[in-house]
Amino acid sequence: MKHLLTIVIVMLCVTAFADDPPDTLYIPQLEIFSAKPEHPAGMVAMQIDTLVLQNERAVSMSDLLDAHSTVFIKNEGRGALSTVSFRGTAASHTDVLWNGMSIRSPMLGQVDFSLLPVFLFDDVTLKPGNSTLSETSGALGGAVLLKTKADGSRPFSLDFLTSAGSYSTFNNFIKIGIAGKSINSDTRVYDIQSKNDFSFKNKNIATLNPETGAYDYPVVKNEHAGYHIYGIQQFFNLNLHKNGLLTAVYWYQNTQRSLPRLNTYEGDDYSNINKQYESVHRGNVRYTYLGEKGKLTVSSGFTCKKMQYLVQNLISGQGFVYASNAFSKIFSSYNHAGYRYALSEKQSIEIGYDFNYHSVATLDSVRLTGYDKIRREHKAMISWNGKWTERFSTAVLVRKERAGGVSLPLIGYAGFTWLAGKKSNWTINGNIARNVRYPGLNDLYWQPGGNPALKPEEGISAEASAEYQTGRGNLLFYPQIQIFYNNINNWILWLPAPAGYWQAQNVEKVVAKGLSFGFKSKARWKKVTVALNGNYAFTRSLNFGNPEKWGDDAVGKQLPYIPVHSGNIMISLLWKGFKLDYVNNSYSERYTTSTNNLTRRDWLYPYFMNNLYLSKDFGIKKADFSLQLKIYNLFNEEYRSVLGRPMPGRNYLLQLTIHLK
Repeated sequence: MKHLLTIVIVMLCVTAFADDPPDTLYIPQLEIFSAKPEHPAGMVAMQIDTLVLQNERAVSMSDLLDAHSTVFIKNEGRGALSTVSFRGTAASHTDVLWNGMSIRSPMLGQVDFSLLPVFLFDDVTLKPGNSTLSETSGALGGAVLLKTKADGSRPFSLDFLTSAGSYSTFNNFIKIGIAGKSINSDTRVYDIQSKNDFSFKNKNIATLNPETGAYDYPVVKNEHAGYHIYGIQQFFNLNLHKNGLLTAVYWYQNTQRSLPRLNTYEGDDYSNINKQYESVHRGNVRYTYLGEKGKLTVSSGFTCKKMQYLVQNLISGQGFVYASNAFSKIFSSYNHAGYRYALSEKQSIEIGYDFNYHSVATLDSVRLTGYDKIRREHKAMISWNGKWTERFSTAVLVRKERAGGVSLPLIGYAGFTWLAGKKSNWTINGNIARNVRYPGLNDLYWQPGGNPALKPEEGISAEASAEYQTGRGNLLFYPQIQIFYNNINNWILWLPAPAGYWQAQNVEKVVAKGLSFGFKSKARWKKVTVALNGNYAFTRSLNFGNPEKWGDDAVGKQLPYIPVHSGNIMISLLWKGFKLDYVNNSYSERYTTSTNNLTRRDWLYPYFMNNLYLSKDFGIKKADFSLQLKIYNLFNEEYRSVLGRPMPGRNYLLQLTIHLK
C-alpha cells in the first residue's frame, strides 16, 4: 500500500505541471498489412498488436494470450502453472520459440506461460497447426514465437515501469537501450512479486445451517500462494559488415513460489505445504548473411535449468519433514544452420539442419526415484516455394528427423496462397501436412509410470483460411476466418495402470476440428479514435480411443478441459492522450472427465471475464509518462480455470511508465 500511495502522489504532482501536446502535433497511427509474408505459401500467423503489448507489459504471457487470442489457457491459479492449448490439442503439442530457439522443456514437454513476462518481448506471433512446420516440428497444435529486439533509432533510451496492486503485488521493470554506429544494446531488468493472498468463498467445504437448512460456505484466504520472479535479459545487435549481422542474447531468471493447495483441502495450516524453486540461464548467438540471391543463418544456443519441488508437513517433535524433495537439472544445446536461395524471381528453395542435445537428471531424495538420460536430435528440412502467377503461389516442405536413436516418420507439407479479387483484397490459404512428435523424457522414464515403449504421436492436418483487407478514409477493417481438421494417432496420456499408479500410454485417437474467426477494425472521428478487435473459436476435440479401455460413455466425447466455444473482444477509445480499454474474455462449459459428466464435481461452468483499463499519456520536455489503472474481473465473477483451484475476484493494479527520450 505504501508503494501504491507513492505512485499516486508522484503522478498527481507530475500531472499538475505537465502539458498535453498541442493538437497540431498529433500524428495518427499508421498500420501496414503485408500480403507477402516470408513463410511458405499456405501458412498463416497472428501477430499480437504492438499497442496491446505496451498495455500488457506488466503481465505474464498467459494473461496476454488469454485476453487477446483464441488459444485455451489452462491456469492452475494466479501465479501457478499455466499452459497453452491450440485447437483442442494438449499443452505438450505447443512449442515456444524465443528468438528462434525452443524453450519447451525436454523433461516436461511443455512451457509454463506464467513464467514469461510480456515486458521481455517486442514481438509475439502465434502460428497454428501446420504453419509451425516452417519453424519447427512436433508442435501438433501450434507455436508461439517470441522475439526481443534492440531499438537503434536513438543513441540512448530508458523505460521504467512500476506497478502496485491488490494482494501486495509489486512489479518493477527497467529497460535501457544504447545505439551506436555498428552495435545496439538492449538491457532489461525486472522484479515481480505478490503475496497472492486473495479471499474467496470455498464452495467445496460447507456446514449445514441448523436454522435455515442451507449450506454455509466459508470465506477463506488463498494461503501459501506467494511468488517472486526476478531476472535480467541482455541483447546485442552487431553489424559486422555491409551484409552481415550478429545478434547475441542472454536471459537469466529466478523463480520462487508457493503452490496453493486444492480448495478441497481440510487439513491444518502446517501440512501439505508445496514450494517450487527454479533458476534458468538461456543464451543464443545468431549470425545472418544477406547475399544477392540468398540468406544464410547460423545459430547456437543453450538452456541450463535447475528446479526443486518440495512438499512439507509439520510433525510434532520433529518439525517440518519432507514428504517429497525432488531435484532436476536440465541442459539443452540448440544448433541450427539454414540457407534460403532464390532460384529465380518466382522460385526459392530453403534447406536447414538442426542438432539438439538434451541432458536431464531428476532425483527425489525422499522416495529415491528419478532418472538420468541424454537425448540427441537430428533434424533436416528442405522446402520449395513457387509463384505461378502474380496471384497464386504454392509451397512444398519435407522434414526428416531422428530423436533418441529412433528414426521418425517422414514429415511433409503442401500449401497454396491465392490473392483473390480485382484489388487482391482477399487472401486465401490452404494446406495439408503430416506432423510427428516424439515423447517427452518424463513420458518415457519418469518413476513410476514412464513408458519406454511409447510410440511417437502422428497427426494428419488440413487447414484453410481467408483474410480480407479494406480501408476507406479513416476506417480500417481486417477480418479473417480459419477452418481446420486434425487427426492425431498414438495420443500420449497418463492413465491408471493395474499396478496402482498412473502410467503414460498410447491409447488415444483424437479428432480436433473447428473454425476460428478474428477481426481488427479502427475508425477515427474528429479527435476520437475507436478500435474494435475480436476473436472467436469453435473447437470440437473428440476422443475416439478404444472402447475397451475408455468405456462406451467416453468415446466420441469432448476432451477434458477443452471448451467448445471461446472468444474475446476488445474496445478501445482514444482522445487527447486519454485511453479507455474494455476487454472481455469468454469460455463455454468445460468437462473434467472423459465421459463429460454434468455434475458439479466434474463440470466447470462457463464464465465471462471482464477487464477495464484507463490510462493517460502526457509529456514533460524529454520524458513521456503514462499512468494506467487496471481493473481485473470487473464484475467480481466467481470462476475456475481448473477444478479445485481458486481464482481471485475483482482486483486492481496502478501502473506508471516513464520513457526518457
